[in-house]
Amino acid sequence: MSANPRPAPSVTRSLHRAVGLLRLLASHTRIGWRLSDLAEQSGLDPGTVHRLLGSLCDDGLVTRVPGSRHYTLGTLAFELGLAAAPYFDLGRLAQAQLAAAAEQLRGTLFLKMSSGMGSVCLARHDGVGLVPSLMLDVGGRRPLCLTAGGVAMLIQLPPAQQKEIEAHNRRTITRQDAARWQGVCQMLARSRLFGCALNLCDIAAGITAIGVPVLSDSGAPVVSVTLARSGATMSESAALAVATRLRDEAAALQPLLAQLRFQAQPG
Repeated sequence: MSANPRPAPSVTRSLHRAVGLLRLLASHTRIGWRLSDLAEQSGLDPGTVHRLLGSLCDDGLVTRVPGSRHYTLGTLAFELGLAAAPYFDLGRLAQAQLAAAAEQLRGTLFLKMSSGMGSVCLARHDGVGLVPSLMLDVGGRRPLCLTAGGVAMLIQLPPAQQKEIEAHNRRTITRQDAARWQGVCQMLARSRLFGCALNLCDIAAGITAIGVPVLSDSGAPVVSVTLARSGATMSESAALAVATRLRDEAAALQPLLAQLRFQAQPG
């Protein structure tokens, strides 16, 4: 017999399903998720979602929002994050640099990391005051194709992996808003053409965003830097000038990755 037998398929499947629910819960922490919405977005039947949520609640990874029927991340998720933060918190190491860049570029600067089929916001700096329409806070999760920061990392991946992520993201995005995928396609085509992420009001009216990747020593796109501005659509030439400036910021961030434990996330 093997000294380390593989877990039964049913156990592995349940684990993957539970992790998928945790990813969904992390994407909307302000108000949480109803069980029915989690079932719809995950593609699982409500009974399975109810069973998994019960187990996750028992272990403290999930909790009910007081006074509601919504679920969100629990105390154990917070505790695990505290323990991991010293090894992944690039936003803390780069706080002064990113804050200064946001002021100089007169926009909101985001630092994001790749995570499976999505990206997670590590840091946000509002250089010209809070922009109400930019709702992505630290810890917020989005599909890779939906934001300039995600696209900046996506277009650096091998073509087969890009195709897999796009197919997954399309299903996720169209469940929420089928018309939005057209804007995503416009952003993807332009970004591939210019070699950096250019969202020229493709996703939300009045919001322009430019993103560039921060590469690991192996060349993997594990982090990105994005500048977002509200108002009139930026021209391509102006956006590319911002991208050049952001590449300088990315180059300054790259040595900091060696102090942390970032690696390319599996798709």
